[in-house]
Formats: sequence, C-alpha cells, structure tokens
Amino acid sequence: MNNHATTKGSATLNTAASFITDRPVAVSMVFLAAIVFGYFSYGRLPVTLMPEMSYPTLTVRTEYPGAAPEEVENDVTRPLEEALGVIGGLRRISSVSRAGLSDVVLEFSWDTTMSAAIQDTLEKLDLVFLPDEAERPLLLRFDPSLDPVMELSLAGTDERFEGEEGLRRLRRIAELQVKRALEPIKGVAAVRIRGGLEEEIEIRIHKDNLRRTDTSIATVVQRLRQENVNVAGGTLTEGRTEYMVRTLNEYTSLEQIADTIVEMRGDRAIRVRDLGEVKWSHKERRISTRTEGLESVQIEIFKEADANIVALAERVRQRIEPPPPQSKAFAIQTGGPGSSKVKQPPGLAEELLQNEGIVLAVVADRSIFIASSVAEVRNTAIYGGLLAVLVLFLFLKRIRPTMIIALSIPISLLVTFAPLNIMGISLNIMSLGGLALGIGMLVDSSIVVLESISRCLEEGDDLRSAALRGTTEVRMAVAASTLTSIAVFIPMVFVQGVAGQAFGDLGLAVVISLLASLVVALFLIPMLASRTGLSATHLVADPRTLLPTRTIKMVMRDIRRLPVWGAVLLAPYLLLRTVFGLALELVTGLVLGVGSLLVLFWSRFLQPAMATVFRWVLRVPLVIVDALLGGLGRAYPKVIRWALGRPGPVLA
Repeated sequence: MNNHATTKGSATLNTAASFITDRPVAVSMVFLAAIVFGYFSYGRLPVTLMPEMSYPTLTVRTEYPGAAPEEVENDVTRPLEEALGVIGGLRRISSVSRAGLSDVVLEFSWDTTMSAAIQDTLEKLDLVFLPDEAERPLLLRFDPSLDPVMELSLAGTDERFEGEEGLRRLRRIAELQVKRALEPIKGVAAVRIRGGLEEEIEIRIHKDNLRRTDTSIATVVQRLRQENVNVAGGTLTEGRTEYMVRTLNEYTSLEQIADTIVEMRGDRAIRVRDLGEVKWSHKERRISTRTEGLESVQIEIFKEADANIVALAERVRQRIEPPPPQSKAFAIQTGGPGSSKVKQPPGLAEELLQNEGIVLAVVADRSIFIASSVAEVRNTAIYGGLLAVLVLFLFLKRIRPTMIIALSIPISLLVTFAPLNIMGISLNIMSLGGLALGIGMLVDSSIVVLESISRCLEEGDDLRSAALRGTTEVRMAVAASTLTSIAVFIPMVFVQGVAGQAFGDLGLAVVISLLASLVVALFLIPMLASRTGLSATHLVADPRTLLPTRTIKMVMRDIRRLPVWGAVLLAPYLLLRTVFGLALELVTGLVLGVGSLLVLFWSRFLQPAMATVFRWVLRVPLVIVDALLGGLGRAYPKVIRWALGRPGPVLA
C-alpha cells in the first residue's frame, strides 16, 4: 500500500515537472504575472525608518487645580486606581501625584488589543466620581508614528511683523493661508500651528465702573454668553415646503460686543462699553520660536496612518517649492495650439514672499534621514546581489548558467513584495535588511538544481530529459534545505515585546523571499534550462514582409468579387480601408524594421564586442580562481588522509 502511494505521488510530481518543461509559455506567464504584481506592490509599500511600534501603555491624566499632592492622591488617584485595576490584560498599574495633577499609568501585556483596552478604560472612567473641581480625565497614549513628519518655519522680513501686532498677523497668515494650502495634500492628516500670538478678543472690565453701576462681573459674563449664540429653532412647514429656522446672533465685530446691553436701569441701558473696553489681544504665550534670529511661527505636519513618509514629504515640498520648469508633471502649457512656452506655477513660498514679505522654509524633515537610510540598505542589497553573481561566474565560468541563476535574485525579490504588501509590512531598514540578508541564500536552491541538470547533460541526457531528471533528483533536498533556513528565522515573527515588533519584519522578509526562491528554483529554473534559446535569424524579420502590399491585395480581391455597381457604391469604404490599412502596415513595418536592425546590431557587433571586453576584464580573476581551486583540489585529499589517520587531534 505504501509503495502504491509512493508511486502515485512520484507520478504526480513527474507530471508537474513535465508540464514545466513542455509548457514554457504558461510557466513564463505565471511568473510574469507574479513579477508585475510584485512590482506594483513595491510601489504601494509605505517607506518608514523602523517597523510600526506601539507600546501597550495608557496614561490617565487628571488635573485638580489648586490641590496639594496629598489631596490629589486621596481624592483622585486612589479612586482611579481602584476602578481601573480590574481591566482585562492589565499587567501593572502605577501612579504619580503632583500638585494639581494626577497621572495613572496602565501597562498591558503585549498581546492585548489596545483599541479594546482603551474602550474598557473609558467605560471604567465613566463610573468614577471625582471632586467637582477636578477636570475630566484625559487618556494619553505614546505612539512614535504620531510625531510630526515635517516642520516648517514662517518668519516675517519687514517691520509689519514686529511687535505683538506683527506676531498676531504672522499667526493669522499661518492659519488662514498656509494651513489651508497644506491640509488638502494627499497623505496629510493634520497641520498644527505653534508659536506666534494666537488672537483672541479681550474684554477688560474696570472695577470702579462695576462699583459705580452696582453690576457684578457674573452678570456681565452671563449676558455675553447669552448674546453670543447661534440657536437652532426647529422647522416650519408651509404646504409642501419645509423651512429650517435658526437664530443667528454670534458676534462679528468688536462694536457689537461693546454695544451689548448688560442691564437696564429704568430708561438707561448699561452696556459693556460703559464698564470697560473691548480690544483685540492674544492668548497667553507658552512657546517662542525663532528662525535665523527672527520671530517665527512653527508649522508641524502630521501624516495619515498608512501614508508614505518619503512620498508625503516630496508632495509637500512640491507645493512649497515646485520643481524646475523642465519637469513636465508640474508645468502647464500656455498660449495657443503648438505654443512651446511653459509657465511655472508659483509655489506657496514664492507667493508668500511676493505678497506678504514672509519667508516659508523647511526646518526639519524626517523623510531625508529615512530615505537615506533606506537607500543605503537598498544599495547594499544591490551590490551584494551583483557580487554574488560575479562570484558565481568566477566558479561556473559560463555565461548562460550564470544568467539563469542570476535571474532568481530579482524575480524572488519582486515576488516577495506582494505578500509584504498584503501583510501590511512597510519598507524599512529591518525589512530591507532581511531582504539583503537573504540575497546570498536566494541563489542556493537555483545553483543546486542547475548543477544537477548540468550533471545529467554530461551523462548524455537531452535538454528536456536532463531538466526533468535533474530537478526530480534534488527537489526534496532543496526543499529540506530551504525549510531548514526558514526554521531559523520564523521564530522571530512570534517574539513578543519591542524585540518582536522590531525584528518581526526582518524574519518575515527572509522567510517569504526564501519561499519565493524555492518556487523559482523548482519551476522557473528547469524551464529556462530546458530551452535552447533563439538565434538572431529567428528574430530578424524578412524584408519582403515589411512592404505594405497585403492591404492592396485584400482590397483588390474584394473588388473582383463585387459587381460594378457594388464597387462604385462601396468606393468610399474601400478607399478608407485602403488608407488605414496602408498606414497600419507602414507603422508595423517600421517597428519591425527598427527592431530587426537593433537585433542585427546586437548580434553582429555589440554582443561580440562585449564578450571580448568581458573576457579580457575577467581574465585575471578567472586565472586566480582557477589557480585557487586547483590548489585546493590538490591539497584537499592530503588533508582528508591526514585527518583520517589522526582522529585524536581533529576531535580535540
């Protein structure tokens, strides 16, 4: 029974192997589809410095103004700890009580779903009764991805931006112009303005006026609150028409605030202007920013959760400072048809400098460091792949098998990007490091398979039989070798904590790339090894086929089949058919002619020249490698005989 099952499994595998060698177009199309899918997935992968890392901690912050640390601990911290201590997944709870402030830190286990933990925490907070003077508890969570991606500086260059009025103007321009211009950019989640002076309306009530009019400050505040409202009044139905009723009474100017009636004393109205003054002012300043010695406003740009930091920063820079006119993507054509004038649209920085005398500049950009770090890792991987191919050629000494094995590196990498995109893994120094680490192992399986096929060819098999037998003999060994390497890296995916979040992407990248290389070695390499290739004569078109004669022959044949009156009636159609057919034949002939000339140039001139140059450039390395391998081949039997005769020193 076991022999029958084994025979059936072997027959199935042999059938799959014969399909690989007998259906090269189908196999090529499958791998081409995987490569295209991987290429587009590569373009959609977000670029970050490190993998997304989230810490399972929450901080409940509660302000208790005017309270001493002991009162904060007894009245706020302890009730919060008792209510929050029963949340599921909580590993540790700690608290800090300061004057007027309570911080309760909740540490959860790494496998806790933080969205569920946040919801449970909010539900528990609703059940806690705190003193009336205490503020509503705030839930804080540290997330490195919430740091600003870019920081811009907005500074005035003339006297209009000096003093408090200038800083208020600078802040107003930042909020009304810069912020509104940057928020619609794709990938921008929020734009925050810091620095400058934030405008507010200040009402200064004089104590003497209150005493003289016998009015309380509470009455003034209440009247201002009652007057400055927009209230929904419901709906009014008239026939089939329904009207929405609203009461619009918000203040729109300082004069309206000053004319607000606070109280009526007989026929005399006491207004706000009678009790004090109303003027533009600013909120209390908590931050001061300067750029090159000038007072400035800081603009922070935050990205969306799945946005590409490098692409986002590039779009922001293009909005601030557009690329030069040579870039067609950001230039607009002006004038009539055929006009060659190109007008460069002004950037936001240029508009502000010309219209307001304000300098807008980028002072911090995280994408620069991220792009340079990722590019360095990517270049290292490329150089490693090229060196691996060079070493292969020095040992194989043949171009064709070297090129076949070299194909496994880019194909395996491109196929890897599709699962990475599906699994939500970004391009960072860890995932790219995993790909760079796996490049040296990607060719191992292909080398074993191709070497087995070459051995079968030396034993007298034809190309197809050698590809079938060579792949069949080593496929289990290749699969076992690849799975052994995968077993080393797969535990990284299941590590918890910061280490798991940091190195999980590296392990996944290595595992997926090794699986892709195994598929390439067992399916693509045998198909390529079983092909003899195409000569230049197969690719050069016959000059006689380039002449536009087919359309004329077909039209003349149709005319002969038609009666005279039919040919006259269909003359316009036949004329159009002839014109379009000749045009298509001319274009096709031109393309085929140019392609044939390129193939002839490559096969007759360029390929022999490159082969000669390549052979002379690598002549010295090939001689050195041959001498090294010859020396090792002569020394190895002596070392083996010595080791077999002296087991004691070898084991020691």
